[in-house]
Amino acid sequence: MLKKNLQSFSLIEMMIFIVILSIFFIMAASVVTFTLRNMKFNESKIKATHYSNQLEEWLRTQKEIDWGGELCNGCVNPSNFTQSATGQGNSGDNYQTTYCFNSTPISGWQDLGQCADYTLNSIFKREVVFTSQFISGYVNQINVSITISWKDLGDDRSISTNTVFTVLEQP
Repeated sequence: MLKKNLQSFSLIEMMIFIVILSIFFIMAASVVTFTLRNMKFNESKIKATHYSNQLEEWLRTQKEIDWGGELCNGCVNPSNFTQSATGQGNSGDNYQTTYCFNSTPISGWQDLGQCADYTLNSIFKREVVFTSQFISGYVNQINVSITISWKDLGDDRSISTNTVFTVLEQP
């Protein structure tokens, strides 16, 4: 009589195979999750950079339209760039003034003071801080710091852009 030699996998071999396969799928899922988080962060950072550049270009245009050169000193309706940029501060802090620009497109000088919440595109807030420098009572230079902030998985994230506005011809 012929004896058939049947070969099969033992239960332990099957369990080892299943464990190794499970570990592989868990690692693959972890890599995909990590990659998606990084993609979302980078997408938000690109949008934040766009909003920062948008505000910087708008401010540059306002500066070119009418630099002015004088302080606001409690004025109610600033009429030029330097009056708007010095509207909140005092001489002790170089007339440091903060604005919240949480709308797009930018239609004009918006909320004086810090942003209360993330209302720009529902996840961002856009603030600008002006610090002025004077020569003989004339505003000759304004340092501008634009900060775009957003929430990313419960963490506060932000990018900052710094620039200097000045007028070449001074009186």
